[in-house]
Amino acid sequence: MSREPRARKIVVEAIIPAPVATVWERSQVPELHTAWDIRFNQISYLDQTDEHGYHLMNYRTNIVLGVSIQGYGRYLTNSERSHSSFEFDSHDWKSLIRNGRGIWLYRPSNEGTLFKTVYDYDVRYGWLGKALDLLLFRSLLQLATEWGFETLRLWCAGNENAVSLRRNRLRFAWFYLLRRWGWSPKPGAARSWLGTGQVTETFYEKALFAEAAASGRAT
Repeated sequence: MSREPRARKIVVEAIIPAPVATVWERSQVPELHTAWDIRFNQISYLDQTDEHGYHLMNYRTNIVLGVSIQGYGRYLTNSERSHSSFEFDSHDWKSLIRNGRGIWLYRPSNEGTLFKTVYDYDVRYGWLGKALDLLLFRSLLQLATEWGFETLRLWCAGNENAVSLRRNRLRFAWFYLLRRWGWSPKPGAARSWLGTGQVTETFYEKALFAEAAASGRAT
């Protein structure tokens, strides 16, 4: 008997008011990516490539007082302006994450671009790591990803101050607490949840499919 997939993957969606080409560039170019994604302070390509010809990447996240966490990743597939799949890991003992995989999806819509990610990872440190992930870390990573997607949405909507204002971690901490206390995103804002990654769970993607179906009936 097959088991139902566990609802633990981090899923984030946003309708970005910009063409797919713009969203692709601002999420694939490291300097632009780190501008809106609070999870990272630096992403850099290494000279080393894998068997598919993709460059390996280094990630760095500053925590506090000069302490940082290092990680690395690589693309598994990279279909321009459509989707990219990737895997990530870390040898840094300070990182809870190990053996992660995910995907980014880009879909044109009437309002711009549906930008979506689904990813999951394992943790180190046995039962202690699993408990920390369950109680705090996974929700922190989920909402940090949602926060970043919303920053990108505001930036693409023409709010040039969104990037600098939303790098403030105190602002994010307040957002995190509000969301954990049950506060819902504003209409049109980025959405996130822990799920299986199946389309039936989606928020904006369902509307995109309905939009495409209606367009097909009209023609």
